[in-house]
Amino acid sequence: MNLKKIKVCDPLYAYIYLDPWEKSLISHPIFQRLRSIRQLGFSDQAFPSGTHNRFSHSLGVCHLAGEAFDSIFNKNDSLPLSESKKQKFRKAVRMAALLHDIGHGPLSHSSESLMPPLEHLRLENILLMENSRSARHEDYGIKIIMEEEGLYRDIQQTGVEPEAIAQLLHPEFSENHNFFTEGGLNFLPLLRQIISSDFDVDKMDYLYRDSLYCGVKYGLIDFVWLISLFDCHIEGNDVFLAIEKEAIYTLESLIVGRQHMRLIVYFHHNSAIYNQMLKKYAESCQWNLPSEISDYILWTDNRLLEQLKSEDNVWARRITEHRVYLSLYEAIFFEFSFEKDKNIEFLKKKLREKGIDSFDINSEKHSINPQKIALKKYNVYLKNKALNQVQLLYDNSALLPIPSRRIQRIYVAPEYFSKAQSLLKQLKF
Repeated sequence: MNLKKIKVCDPLYAYIYLDPWEKSLISHPIFQRLRSIRQLGFSDQAFPSGTHNRFSHSLGVCHLAGEAFDSIFNKNDSLPLSESKKQKFRKAVRMAALLHDIGHGPLSHSSESLMPPLEHLRLENILLMENSRSARHEDYGIKIIMEEEGLYRDIQQTGVEPEAIAQLLHPEFSENHNFFTEGGLNFLPLLRQIISSDFDVDKMDYLYRDSLYCGVKYGLIDFVWLISLFDCHIEGNDVFLAIEKEAIYTLESLIVGRQHMRLIVYFHHNSAIYNQMLKKYAESCQWNLPSEISDYILWTDNRLLEQLKSEDNVWARRITEHRVYLSLYEAIFFEFSFEKDKNIEFLKKKLREKGIDSFDINSEKHSINPQKIALKKYNVYLKNKALNQVQLLYDNSALLPIPSRRIQRIYVAPEYFSKAQSLLKQLKF
């Protein structure tokens, strides 16, 4: 058997090295589908070079997951962990990183509004959660891993059960899998935090990759330094992620960079309106992406755009003909807790009186609330090795003064934009 690693060129890391078993997963048609799913959806309407895909991002996250794992476990030789189990853990983490976006729909997050109610996915025997919300790409991902026979079998052949990967990727996965228990310790929290936490390798890759391809600098953090300071902490029988205190400024940079990328790139007024109009399209024709995996995986960016081109629907035509609503008024808030801008409510009323169709969008889903940063949820620790001290990272005041921002905009149809601008001047906002 050829055990030689495969070398892949990457603009972020120069080279990514993949094991042969990883190549077999990457070669699977469902993973290859990610080549046809743009990472940033409609963001290329604002940043023309932002056309990279979920495929390259997934390879990058896999690479960083391996780096993070090695950084942690090379410092902790005394953990009650056999070498064979350690290698299985490493394989599971890299595999989870590789598959973490396998369930994304066309145009990535832009199509989340097209997903059906969660109950339509029939995951009641897989997830422990209420079915009263819409499905998300993570739910489709678990359904793919657990129900797509070919991929399930390919994962099994690596020596790691698909249930273990599902448990790493979805906190509501129902099966109590003991794969991550060794020497009386539960390593699941730590390994899950590498993939999903406020300082996970997923965020490190997409912030860096999105910044590079969009031509901006907001997400360029020193991930090499940060990962080199990853460690672990045992609390009871659970093992959690710990980060050495020297990383505090890089951690702060990551949070601020994430905030800036969300508001400046992901909530750019051009891409945000395309997302909103796609949502309007789905609502107007009551259409959802299919819930069956065999149908769902056929939906790529091109198929969705071709459907929009073929539809006699006002919102579909606006998207495909690029006759998008235009941003008339924008309010920026510097405190997270706020009542709706009185100017916006007054302006919307005046626009209605003039017969000008409008709607407002706010950046609530894109804004980071510094008072509710989910560090406590993940139990990430800050470690001071010199003083032999460990504390929960959310308790550290150095991370509290993160600036909060929130944006609210009013958009109007382009055919009414001049009329709306005249009204805005009369109101003297």
